[in-house]
Amino acid sequence: MVAFGCIIHFLLLLLHLFLQTEASLVAVYSIQRHGARNVLRKGALLTEDALVGGPTLLPEGQRQTYTAGVSFQNRYLNSSTCTATSTCLPGRRNGTKYGVLGQPGIGYGNFDVYVRSSALDRSILSGLCFFNGIFPPDPTAPTASSFVPTGAQVVPIYTQSDDDDILIRAYTKCDTYQANLMKWFSSQEFADKAAESAPLRAQVQQMMPPDTNTSLTNWWNVYDSINVYQTYGVGDPVPQFNRTLFQKIQDLAYWLETAKMRSNLTGNMLGGVALADLVNYFQLAATGATNGTKFYYKLLSLSGHYNTQLGILAALELDKWPGASNFTWLTSLPKLAAVLVFELHAADDRPPVVTAPSYYVRLVYQDGPAAQYDTVPLPCASAAGAAAVGPGVCTLGDFLSYTSARALNSSLAWCSACSNFAPGACASARLAALRAARGGDDGDGKNGGGDAEAWKVAVSVVVTFFGAVMLTAVAVWLWQRRRHGGQEGGFGGSLTNLQTAEMAEYQKHSI
Repeated sequence: MVAFGCIIHFLLLLLHLFLQTEASLVAVYSIQRHGARNVLRKGALLTEDALVGGPTLLPEGQRQTYTAGVSFQNRYLNSSTCTATSTCLPGRRNGTKYGVLGQPGIGYGNFDVYVRSSALDRSILSGLCFFNGIFPPDPTAPTASSFVPTGAQVVPIYTQSDDDDILIRAYTKCDTYQANLMKWFSSQEFADKAAESAPLRAQVQQMMPPDTNTSLTNWWNVYDSINVYQTYGVGDPVPQFNRTLFQKIQDLAYWLETAKMRSNLTGNMLGGVALADLVNYFQLAATGATNGTKFYYKLLSLSGHYNTQLGILAALELDKWPGASNFTWLTSLPKLAAVLVFELHAADDRPPVVTAPSYYVRLVYQDGPAAQYDTVPLPCASAAGAAAVGPGVCTLGDFLSYTSARALNSSLAWCSACSNFAPGACASARLAALRAARGGDDGDGKNGGGDAEAWKVAVSVVVTFFGAVMLTAVAVWLWQRRRHGGQEGGFGGSLTNLQTAEMAEYQKHSI
């Protein structure tokens, strides 16, 4: 009888193994924070000086992001280590190098990898160093006439003008969000924190140069100048703070910066565009994987900032979900070179159950290059996701349903939400909307005789130097349209930003 029971148990175990699903990684969407950089002075509303490039990435920052790339490579590309976590990213013909597809050993190319960065020195260089870790140099590849002599696998980093960047740095140009911050600075919560922190700030004021602004609104700049000088020896000299006092200084700065990124202040305005971008590429990847199409992006990357990472988390409203209450980034800033990764997994049922793959989304993070990857539970997590991939995982369908009201699926949606129509994407969206509203025709049957109306809209651009350039572009476009029978449209205007209000805010909060 015992033997019979053992046989039944063994048969049931075989049946379970036979019918269980096998999950495999289809694509990843990674958002990285840059590495250590020089001192960054920024406004209370997260704006920065208009210096092209901004503070440079330090040599230590290069190593931090490179090391993060090596760790990423071990998790997703190195077959000797990624198998254990079922996170091996599919390369072509089992290749792991980047280059011209079809060549020996090449598993990834420009049809598989898409890297974008904000237009700043620290993020562009961080992206380059991160991917140097993912695709390390191959010293056997160079010849007298080919490849970089070091054997570096060069991965292109795409970027755009910071003025037009609403994907990675929406937080610097969203007027509605800045207005929310202004209101928060006048809130009881902020006043209470100012009173609570007054003794600490007074103590620091006595140790810093006399002209140091130690108001709570300016506390990030106080902390950053101390941290960068004490840690890396760059920037203006500051006194040496003991560990206990420095921890208090840092804790206050972290409270300030993470509080600014709460979803009740940000809504989906700072991360909604990136969330829509993520959803779009995951849908394309799932379609491509189902159809057997080889050409879809398997590795998508945004080289950005902690506000980029926290913005997309706020768009997902993770700070409102009890299941993520232990996630440290909700109360403490991501460490330098921290990585946030959305993973798209596919699970195929084994025969005799033959169905199309089911897809699942998991969110993981690495809080600095030395940390391990951990899962961030998503609000749409389900038992199906847990069974297929692991705890905290959503089916792709549930993820799409959850994000449908949170993603900003058009540039115009962001422009309207943020009350800012200056970025190029907003101008283009207005142009398209104007033409769509007119049905592609001015009503005279000529499909494009609305030059006067186009100019009426165009002159609403603020005539700065860049505004003048844009007006010139419109003029050339209209001339070309006349010559070639082009289509009519309008051009969006620029709204006044909150720089003046921000200066007033500094003077107001001199506590």
